[in-house]
Amino acid sequence: MKKNTEINFEKNKIIVLFNNVIKNQSISLEFMPLNQYQLICSNISITNKSKSLHVNTTDLRKINIHSLVKTSLKLIDKNISLDQKKYNKLNYIYKPSIKVNDITKMINKNIYSNREELLSIYSLLYIYMQRDFGDNISKKIAEKTKYKESYVKNLTKECFSKNYMKNSNKGLAGGILTNKALKALSHL
Repeated sequence: MKKNTEINFEKNKIIVLFNNVIKNQSISLEFMPLNQYQLICSNISITNKSKSLHVNTTDLRKINIHSLVKTSLKLIDKNISLDQKKYNKLNYIYKPSIKVNDITKMINKNIYSNREELLSIYSLLYIYMQRDFGDNISKKIAEKTKYKESYVKNLTKECFSKNYMKNSNKGLAGGILTNKALKALSHL
């Protein structure tokens, strides 16, 4: 019996294979590490598993790429946390060791020494929350951190303006951690 999802760790990329989204088709998503905290989907492919080469457009409309990417990222993180020793032997750049609740506690309990560390930690929280929810992220962060939504929006704006995050590709929500933020996060 074939698994519905498979995760393969290869050199400098992680491939997630979905076998049950479309009948007789397998969908593979290839992820490349951007930094220690972020992965980016670099390739999506559909492979026909049947003898007929017919791919129905109705079946293609069933594919929700956004949810497949979110599911893949969660599966990758869970797979890594289940077998951390084996994953560490592969010497990957991507190491999802910090959880959203840990980051939130750091912000709520003021476990940072200066504004630079706060903005770096907040940038990381923003990216993780954006990955998990996607819509009205300011409201979600405000609920998590117990800050006012207007303050959260100002923090987000400050992180982008002071170069702790840079915009991701046009049309995609979220951001990418910059070297400035990664340097401040290196002590975590």
